[in-house]
Amino acid sequence: MRIESGPTGERKVRTLLLLLMVAGFSGWFAYDGLAGYPAENLEEYLSQLPSPEERDQARQGPVYPTVTADALPKVREALAKISRHAQDQALRELFGGDPSYKRSDAWYYFGPTFRIRIDLLDGRPIKADGSPAKRSATDILFQKSLALILALVSVYCLLLLIKVVRTHAVIDDIGLACGGRTITWDQMKALDTSRFAKKGWVDLLYDDAGDEQTMRLDEYHLGAFDEIIDAICARKNFENPLPIRDNKPESPAGTAHT
Repeated sequence: MRIESGPTGERKVRTLLLLLMVAGFSGWFAYDGLAGYPAENLEEYLSQLPSPEERDQARQGPVYPTVTADALPKVREALAKISRHAQDQALRELFGGDPSYKRSDAWYYFGPTFRIRIDLLDGRPIKADGSPAKRSATDILFQKSLALILALVSVYCLLLLIKVVRTHAVIDDIGLACGGRTITWDQMKALDTSRFAKKGWVDLLYDDAGDEQTMRLDEYHLGAFDEIIDAICARKNFENPLPIRDNKPESPAGTAHT
């Protein structure tokens, strides 16, 4: 006698779908946090420019991570410098490059969540103001955090899927081998069927060097669950719970002993 069992198809499919769902949401939140929300904010900045041609030109400009509300006082300090060269140098050191977009009357610096406008008078920067975008830094951080959490959950789901696929049980003349354990026929002492009708599992009680241990056998996990239970009950004369599941009870469910 030899019966081998892998996982049920239902369990493999459900675990795979769970992995795909969690990984998909992780990718979605990651995209929003890394690209989607900043792109929405950039479009909001561009919508404030008067013409489509200007918006297309400004779209090619750099977006500086250093452009934040905290940078606005430093911009005003830079504009307070006497020489034009000193102003330009201070702004370049602050942001790392030229304005994201230049007009004849204003310069614009775009950041992921904030926009700074510097008004010009006869080509000289004189005044700076800023405005936050619809998607705040907190919104972006929240999306990134969700993406990271779900990425970790995805790793767990992947490991779970590997475990499910590798599910293997064998019952033969030696006994039952499952989950890295081998229980001989002599070790098997009882089959607890009290929760089978509601939960779909039975607990195999066995003796391990004088200590009573339990191995759970779940019909959702094992493809050949019925065959394995039938073989154990036939060999050990345990109460078979399968007729109970089929609504043909032979006796009340409980713990069957040798």
